Amino acid sequence: MRYTFSTWLFFFYFYCFLGWVWETCYVSVLKAKWVNRGFMRGPFLPIYGSGAIVVLIFTLPFRTTPGLVFVVGLVSATVLEYFTGAAMERLFHVRYWDYSNQRLNLNGHICVTSSLAWGVFSVILTLYGHTPVERLVSRLNINALEVIVFMLTVYISIDMAESIREAINLKEVLLSLEENNEDFRRLQKHIEIVSAFYGGELKERSEAGLRKINSALETGKEMYDKLGENSRNSRAAFMEKVNRARTKKEYGRMNSLLKRNPHAVSKMHAEAFSRFVEISGDDTEE
Repeated sequence: MRYTFSTWLFFFYFYCFLGWVWETCYVSVLKAKWVNRGFMRGPFLPIYGSGAIVVLIFTLPFRTTPGLVFVVGLVSATVLEYFTGAAMERLFHVRYWDYSNQRLNLNGHICVTSSLAWGVFSVILTLYGHTPVERLVSRLNINALEVIVFMLTVYISIDMAESIREAINLKEVLLSLEENNEDFRRLQKHIEIVSAFYGGELKERSEAGLRKINSALETGKEMYDKLGENSRNSRAAFMEKVNRARTKKEYGRMNSLLKRNPHAVSKMHAEAFSRFVEISGDDTEE
């Protein structure tokens, strides 16, 4: 069968859906509750669709050699998973899958277990699973196929755009939380330094010692006032941004994005991410 552009798109969407079914069922069983898994809100997981297409492109020429299919599929899908994970973390500052707790992982984006699974998946897909899908598409009228692909493209494009916007909103909130926490850490550190210095100089009864104390306190007060003002301004700006983002609709979407990805972490903003998850939990309970 000769594959057209529409055929490849149909394969992509089909395996996105199939991947969502597998991942959602797997995570739901682990969590003992229903989890609508994935970056997107709809029943599609692009990493699986992309993985399937990459695997098919590289393994179909070796369709009759299972060993080569396993190796080629393992390598090609692993490379895709690594660069996709790294790109998403760089863009959104959040890892939507993380293998850091797995043995023999590379930067948490890939691991040996996942790669072996991709190899097995490649053999099953190329040698067995893809054949009935290929037959199904070959029986479809070309016009019907193009209509189906067009409708799916519109739906998935809208869903992806909305999901990217949610991820960017979450990134902005994490950055604001990080800046806010940093201001208060600096303020707390300065207070500790001034307090320690003041406590030590208090033991000196000389006139020079008292002058040093007064000078330190004046400097400390100026810095305290300045940092306090900066912190208040930062907090006010942060709260304004959060209030904009945390309308019922927007905040609910960010929270939903994390619920769809229960293993998501942020190495770049670990403290802020933990705080956001904590706030999300508190608001959910309310």
